[in-house]
Amino acid sequence: MNKVDVVNAVTSVPGEPADPYGETGSPAIAVPAGKHLVVETLSLQLDVTPPGTKLEAFVNYTCGGKNVSLFVPLTYAYTEPSTNYDFYVAMQAVRLYADPGTTISVSGASPGGSTGTLFVTVSGYLI
Repeated sequence: MNKVDVVNAVTSVPGEPADPYGETGSPAIAVPAGKHLVVETLSLQLDVTPPGTKLEAFVNYTCGGKNVSLFVPLTYAYTEPSTNYDFYVAMQAVRLYADPGTTISVSGASPGGSTGTLFVTVSGYLI
């Protein structure tokens, strides 16, 4: 009968990725060299001035050596009177595969307005 060393063979909790990853950046996150990043949850926060100005967001990354730009729908969150900015947010369940040593970034566009700070948060795992 063959014996299996279960204690030393199991390196992670069953059902969980072997190398969980989460990071927030403004406006980008660096993918570690030597590892692909599989993003499962994507969260954005962007602001725009003047209040009432429309805003759109894109997530940009490299997959298989090709540049990818994804439109991400935003939801108005609130206006900060002291800064004169409208804040927009998004949270999406995704499956993005980012190449090693590249970045995942957020960009915004606003006809008639100016974007302020852009935040992107990802969670997933490295392979």
